[in-house]
Amino acid sequence: MDEFKVIVVMNKAMLKLLKDKNINYKENLKIQKDLEDEAFFFKVDKLRAYEVLKNVGVKQYNLENVYRKLTSLNVFYDLLNKGKIKIDDDNVTIKYNIYSSDNLFKKRK
Repeated sequence: MDEFKVIVVMNKAMLKLLKDKNINYKENLKIQKDLEDEAFFFKVDKLRAYEVLKNVGVKQYNLENVYRKLTSLNVFYDLLNKGKIKIDDDNVTIKYNIYSSDNLFKKRK
């Protein structure tokens, strides 16, 4: 399951709920804009990520688990391969080591 897409859908649902109940939804509109960038959770600090997750409806007890999934090694490499993250991008705060396949299979002397 793609956790990021789930968060996007949760935010859309939260926006509709807040609008229907005539509750201020300004923060969720900002979140909607932020979530246009699939690499968003790799570019913000953990505190901001938690705020976003709470605002879209993730329960307090599940924040760390969801955050880990959104910023996992597999997600990082997937975004890197899609070109959504550039390894030299200074905006990316969560980075993992990048290995060149050329170096992985060289014989050691």
